Amino acid sequence: MTRIDLLRDRESVSTSEETIRLDSESFETVRENVTSGLDRWVGALVRDDDNRIALVRNRWSDGWVLPGGNVESGETLREAVAREVREETGLAASVERPVEVVEQTFVSGDDAVRGHFVVFDARTEDAELGDDLGVDDSEIEAAGWFADVPDDARDPALLRRHFG
Repeated sequence: MTRIDLLRDRESVSTSEETIRLDSESFETVRENVTSGLDRWVGALVRDDDNRIALVRNRWSDGWVLPGGNVESGETLREAVAREVREETGLAASVERPVEVVEQTFVSGDDAVRGHFVVFDARTEDAELGDDLGVDDSEIEAAGWFADVPDDARDPALLRRHFG
């Protein structure tokens, strides 16, 4: 049994499925990552003392998304989500419990690969977003706090299940 299976078996953790259609170039990048073992991603619903959530706009999404990304070799899911939040928002977040496991299927033509996206609740006491966001300059376009799910969120249903 894998760590993902253990999370999915918890009554307090929601599960869902998502199909993401990609162009052939983007699909090949995802396929290479999944084939090399990068088949788990993390995201965080980071809340501040005013119960707002932090979201980011990055170069690959069409809207606001949870801060998060790949789980690197040797990292736990919690370590990965804390690192990703820090890199993408500049926030030091206290990672709490997992709230959802999303089985993601990436599709291009007749080809498909699968992975899992694990969403955690997280809190921060210092709501000041950083100035130097992302690992490289072109990764994160913006970070912001939201009292409600924005109209241009990439996955508003997931956000509404756990916020708002």
